[in-house]
Order: sequence, then structure tokens, then C-alpha cells
Amino acid sequence: MAAENTGGPWDIWMRPERPARGPAPTYSRERIAAAAVAIADKEGIEAVSMRRVATELGTGAMTLYRYVHNKDELHELMIDYVMGEDALPDKTGDWRTDLAACIRDHRTLVLTHTWLPRLMAKGMALGPNTLRGMEYAMSIVDGLGMTTDEMMETFGIVMSWADGFVRSELAQREMLEQSGMTHEELQTAMGAYVEHVLGTGKYPMFARIVSEARFRDADERFEHGITLLLDGIEANLPPRAG
Repeated sequence: MAAENTGGPWDIWMRPERPARGPAPTYSRERIAAAAVAIADKEGIEAVSMRRVATELGTGAMTLYRYVHNKDELHELMIDYVMGEDALPDKTGDWRTDLAACIRDHRTLVLTHTWLPRLMAKGMALGPNTLRGMEYAMSIVDGLGMTTDEMMETFGIVMSWADGFVRSELAQREMLEQSGMTHEELQTAMGAYVEHVLGTGKYPMFARIVSEARFRDADERFEHGITLLLDGIEANLPPRAG
């Protein structure tokens, strides 16, 4: 018996891309998704609409609706398209090494497609590339003694941290771009205010930051964060027999 449509964006995966009879479709889902992703990467997710994607493809919006029923389905295609960019390297067999690689790959993906966390936050994406990535990720920690819920929650925490880190990273870049200054120039511009704050003597921890902090770059901070996450996960693993 064929599965019934439930009205969610995942319904698109239950519809055959090519009809059993009749002429082959003019546009593929991959081509539609690629056009939408290109728009989002260049202009932001707000610029993506059915009409705009249709224009990029050189057709009308009504024609596009034959392939994608609504914007939610279009977003589903976009998520799965970029998830397909991850080559999923062969696992080493060491869960810390393999999980760290997953986290780094996720950062790269979000830095390339900054709109991705916003779409992922809307709900569960269940396209084939997304499911392939989930299978890969879950298999990394399978056998460490965690329950299925604990495995899911662990990855949720890890990826939420990575998303938050990248959002902060991008916000800082945007702030510098808007100011027209380098990080060093911004620090110099803030110098008088910082000296004023230090002069009050009210903020000893801030004084320590100013005098002692090295202000590591984003790559160093990200790697340190990965280590903290992995140490925390390892410390909470249940004891394994043998």
C-alpha cells in the first residue's frame, strides 16, 4: 500500500520525480534546489521565493508548482541539496576523531550556507542526503553504551553549539565589515572607553581580560570548544563491559 501524504514538506520525497508515463520532466529537483541555494547564498534566504526561483530557471511560477508544491517543500529541497555536498569521509574507528570531523564539516557547511540553521530550525528535514548524514553521524557513537535518545540528544547539543559558534563568528565579521575597520583598529578606537572602565576599579575580571587574554582566532576557539564537548561526552559515557 502506498504511503499517504501527511501535508508536510517531506511529502515531496514520496512523489516520484519522473512520472511513470509521459514525457520526462523539464526540470529536476536538483536543478531547482541548486537555483534556490544560489539565490540564498548570494542574497539571503528572504530572497528565495517560488517566483524568484522560477525566474532564475527561465520559466513561470505556475510551472514550478508542478514540481514543488510550496515554499516549505522548496526549503526541504534546499536543505537536502547542501547536505549532499558533504562527502562523509571514511570513519577511522575512533569516535572522538570522527565526531570532531563531523563538527568541523558542519561549521564549513554553515559558513558556506549561512541560512542553513534557520531552515533546519523550522523542523525535521528528512530528505535522502539528510538521512544519509544522520545514519553516518549516529553510527559514530553507536556502541558506546548510550541509548538512542542519548545519542540523538548528544548530536543535538553538539550541532547546536556549532551553529551558535558560527552565527557569532559571522556576526563579528559583519560588524567589522560595517565599521570598515580591522579588529585591531576597532580595539584602538575603543581604547579611551576601555581605559575609562578600567579606571573605575569596579570590574576586576574585565581588567584581567584586557591584560591577560590572548584573544585567540576563530579556528583556535572552535577547536578548543570541540575538545571541551568531546571531554564532556566522554566523561558521561556509561561504563562498558570489558
